[in-house]
Amino acid sequence: MSPNALTFALIALLSFPGAFTAPTQNGTSSQNIILRDLARPRYFGAAMNTTFLFHDQAYTKLIQTQFSAFTPENEMKWEEIEPEPNQFVFGPADEIVKEAQTLYAKVRGHNFEWNNQLAPWVNTSLTAVELDRALQNHITTILNHYRGKLYAVDVVNELISDNTPNETFKQGIWDTKFGEDAIPKALTYARAADPHNTVKLYINEYGTEGIDSKSDALYNVVKGFLADGVPLDGIGFQCHFGLGQVPPTLQQNLRRFTDLGLDVAVTELDINIGTGNPQNATAFALQAQDYWTVVNACVNVERCVGVSVWGVSDDHSWLPNGAVLPWDKNKQPKPAFYAIADAFQGKPKPGLPTDN
Repeated sequence: MSPNALTFALIALLSFPGAFTAPTQNGTSSQNIILRDLARPRYFGAAMNTTFLFHDQAYTKLIQTQFSAFTPENEMKWEEIEPEPNQFVFGPADEIVKEAQTLYAKVRGHNFEWNNQLAPWVNTSLTAVELDRALQNHITTILNHYRGKLYAVDVVNELISDNTPNETFKQGIWDTKFGEDAIPKALTYARAADPHNTVKLYINEYGTEGIDSKSDALYNVVKGFLADGVPLDGIGFQCHFGLGQVPPTLQQNLRRFTDLGLDVAVTELDINIGTGNPQNATAFALQAQDYWTVVNACVNVERCVGVSVWGVSDDHSWLPNGAVLPWDKNKQPKPAFYAIADAFQGKPKPGLPTDN
């Protein structure tokens, strides 16, 4: 090679800082792993946040390379999108939808009926009739605005009680005003706004991932809705877990809901190492095993349509101190990243580090 050619080659290589520094695991460079491709025919998604999109270049690069579905982390919640009666602020959510379209990715709307992050005007001073009109208008206006642009929407979020079997529905404005009709109202209004069934209608829940009293309550509620003709297409299982807390009955539980004729999805996955535990190689390996277990459960259930993590990197998580996500604060892949890839490919669960 001539001196000039050698100089040119060195300049070209140095123009790509990651050329020699890409993290590897078992000899596999992270640059060669694209999770959205490995997930097919399922999607691999993330909660997207406009606070970081385009403002954090490394975050944006991961958004644009690794994911095939996005959920607005906050931008479609009631306090953000309808802060005043019938005054809709679509700009931030539009930004997410536009970016998803650019990437040929799906969008999961999130959410309509929830007890948290409501606009201040949505409160118990409203009569049941007034709240009913507000809910119908909220759902209809948003679904009309995003017609043809949403794959699915979490119509109902976290309305099953934590106090099962003593009570079924979580106490809040929806239960107070509508009782057992709360969830069917929202689902019925959503289907009426989307009569051609282009959007998958979901109930999204936490704490129902394993077979226990809360998931039994959800199952029985859903089974009753389907028998009564209430429109429903899928169940989202959030999967916010602490280290070692993935229930052994996760896959069995997913399957019993698909046996009802529904899709299921992992919608908000993260694994919290916890602030009281050392964040060392063993902890990250255990976290990777938990990620593998969740993704593997989805892969082994035919109608589990996808897995979404709730955020992208540890510095931009709703749990900023638990090192909960597959990428660290520097946007470098952790063992969890490689474990997700292995699960999508049907490879065995990763082992724990051994002392040399």
